[in-house]
Amino acid sequence: MLLFNTNSFTCAQIVNNSGSLFDEVSSIINNIPGDSGNNYTRPTPAQLNSWSSVLSNLFNQNYSKASDTANAIGYSLVKFIDTTAIENSMYYMLKTTSTNYWGTYIYYPSYSRQLVIQSPHPKKDVNTGKEGVFVFMKTEALFFALSGTSRCNSTSYSSCDGTTTVCSGSSENYRISDLSHNVSTVFQITTDVIFNWFEESHFVQLHGFAKLASDPYIILSNGTQITPSPDYISTFKTNLENEDGVLTFKLAHIDLTWTRLRGFYNTQGRLINASSNYCNANATATNGRFIHMEQEKTRLRSDSTGWIKVANALNNTFSNTSLASEGITANNKLKIYPNPGSNMITIEENSLDEKELKIYNMLGQELSLYIKIINYTHHKITVNVENLPLGNYIFKLNTKRAKFQKN
Repeated sequence: MLLFNTNSFTCAQIVNNSGSLFDEVSSIINNIPGDSGNNYTRPTPAQLNSWSSVLSNLFNQNYSKASDTANAIGYSLVKFIDTTAIENSMYYMLKTTSTNYWGTYIYYPSYSRQLVIQSPHPKKDVNTGKEGVFVFMKTEALFFALSGTSRCNSTSYSSCDGTTTVCSGSSENYRISDLSHNVSTVFQITTDVIFNWFEESHFVQLHGFAKLASDPYIILSNGTQITPSPDYISTFKTNLENEDGVLTFKLAHIDLTWTRLRGFYNTQGRLINASSNYCNANATATNGRFIHMEQEKTRLRSDSTGWIKVANALNNTFSNTSLASEGITANNKLKIYPNPGSNMITIEENSLDEKELKIYNMLGQELSLYIKIINYTHHKITVNVENLPLGNYIFKLNTKRAKFQKN
């Protein structure tokens, strides 16, 4: 995936950073408050409304407004350039600047798949946070959501149904810091906004468990016992088996007698599956857009050897939306530079024809009239894009293309 964007930031409140996104998120995870301390604070309804506005402005590419609103509730908007891959990638990170500890949230505007990777228990479910950002990057997913504390950090209890022994050793209600079992959270609002904003979005929530002798390595659930169409979980299971033949599975909608760790009480899953009450009612239908994944540690979530298996299986389960619509493979990419750039860009390829150069917005509408070809040779085209409206676009030349963002 090739990202092009222009340098037109005027909002000083947007933070610019670069380096390794994985290392950045790993550092955040290492410093997340643990089981004690009561660091997690419950957001107010007004703060949740503000957060919804932050995301709406972010997805509308109103970055200044997104930054201003985020600042008002203790968050900064960080434009992060990951420089670790062959091609730089730009992300927008919402990172706390206060003691709210509502989590860290990352948007990739040049996503290839409308996947939302969620890590609600990065402390208790060891390595699921680092696995999450790794998988997010390797799948070129739309969004990554990371909890801001241990699930056991708060001493206050959620009003949502279900119990757990994780925090105290005895059965008790979930804590409000357990973001997959609490509806009044930034984590839940983020799920809601993305679910409604991106109609093809699918949510992959990573969990971990201690394997009993009778357990499989992997437990997969869509939050119900109903089989959706299409059944992405069954495809994902097959693709995981292709990555690691030792893995064993239980699928909650196939193995109907299985009752352990199915995620039926998960409030994000209930929202996605249109439960009548996300807090207190199991879903009675499913659209297949929620994947709840419980993992034993050694086979998948221990380190990058296992994480890449999850990423590969997801890549093989969900098509590359930015390429698949025209049958273009990931290798058929144009080279565009500078990146980031401003008004003038250069398109380079072994064999070019200026007459075939087209540009489209993300709705598939051609906007070629907004660009002006300044110079053309057989191998390079210089293009002025200053009249192009702000947004995400696709440059296409015959069977090759490049995705870029003007901001």
